[in-house]
Amino acid sequence: MNRKFLLVMLVMIAFAFQGCAPAPTATPYPTYTPIPPTPTFTPVPPTPTPIPPTPTPMIVDCSTVEDPFCFINRMNECLPVTTKMVGTDDSTVIEITILGIENEKCHFQRKINNVLNLDCYFPKGTLNMDTLDQMFGNDKGLQKVVDDACRMPGW
Repeated sequence: MNRKFLLVMLVMIAFAFQGCAPAPTATPYPTYTPIPPTPTFTPVPPTPTPIPPTPTPMIVDCSTVEDPFCFINRMNECLPVTTKMVGTDDSTVIEITILGIENEKCHFQRKINNVLNLDCYFPKGTLNMDTLDQMFGNDKGLQKVVDDACRMPGW
C-alpha cells in the first residue's frame, strides 16, 4: 500500500505543479523584411579643374609720357607697349604697338588714322630702333628683315 500511496501522491504532485508552471510560449518567427538591393554604382567622371587663364600683360601707353625711352626700352624687350604720334601734316595719327611675344616672335602693329597699316612678327632680337626707322622709310639696310616680318593687311 505504501507503494500505491506513494505513486498516487507523486501523480497528484505532478498535476499540482503542472498548473503552476508557465505555459510554453511559441517563439514567433521574425517577419521577413527583404533587404533592398544594393544600388549599382555609376562612376561619375571627375570634373576637370579649370586652369586659370594666363594674365595678359597690360599694354603700357607711352603716348603721354615725355620720356622717349618709355617706348624704346619696352620695344627692345618685346613687352606690350603703345604710343601715338602725329605726322608732319598735323592731321595723320600714327599709332605703333608692340603686342608682345606670339609664337616665339615679337608682334608689332602700325595703324595710320586708326586703320591697320602694317602687321609684323619679328624674330626675337630683330626689332629695335633701326628696324623701326626702316619701317618709316629711313634706310638702315634692314628692308629684308622688315619685308620678311611684315605684311600689309589684305595681302
